[in-house]
Amino acid sequence: MKPPRSALPLPRYVERKPLKNGGWSYFFHVPSWAKKAGCTVQSAPLGTNYEQAIERAERVFLPAFDEWRTGGTGPATSPAIAAFGTLDWVFAEYRADRRYTKLDPKSKRNHEVGFKLIGGYVLKDGKRLGEKRLTAIDTALTDDLYEKLLILKTTDADGNEIERERRTTVNHAMKSCRRAWNVCARRNPGKLPLVNPFAQMGLRSSDRETPTATLDELLAFRAQGRRT
Repeated sequence: MKPPRSALPLPRYVERKPLKNGGWSYFFHVPSWAKKAGCTVQSAPLGTNYEQAIERAERVFLPAFDEWRTGGTGPATSPAIAAFGTLDWVFAEYRADRRYTKLDPKSKRNHEVGFKLIGGYVLKDGKRLGEKRLTAIDTALTDDLYEKLLILKTTDADGNEIERERRTTVNHAMKSCRRAWNVCARRNPGKLPLVNPFAQMGLRSSDRETPTATLDELLAFRAQGRRT
């Protein structure tokens, strides 16, 4: 039975379709004229929750669509829309959620550093990891990626190759991806693989430890303090 027509307003390019259980599902549909013009924003489902669907449309899809339409001359209030079911989509879903929007600026910056590091990693086929389908991202891939990102190779002024470990940065990046995956899975029941490949990675902190002063060193330090 088709549910009664809803009188709730919908943003531009958002449509509703009846569900068999009597509810509604919402979709963002890029108009045909924009598709023919090569619009980079893709149509996507918005879920069955009216408030969440409106929030996603107004915070994510419409700003990106308007930015494409104006050729980038308008305000860039949202990152480019990612294809549904990709890692970039997971990040976008998290950004649109209150659990991200209510974070302090520093926490958001830390997450974005992680998303850029992981999502921007270029694979052998030339694609960014963020463009890959979630079904192709498993625990073996993330474990291998962790080891590859752990050591950063740079070249000094004399052309010598220098290697340094960035364990803290990579650990934070993996944790950010784990958080985004969990939030996205909660917002989109049944739409993500059951296993979060960024979970239970056995991350450990840096091997560098703060040296502990001996008793003799402590006494010498206190004596020096009394003399100054």
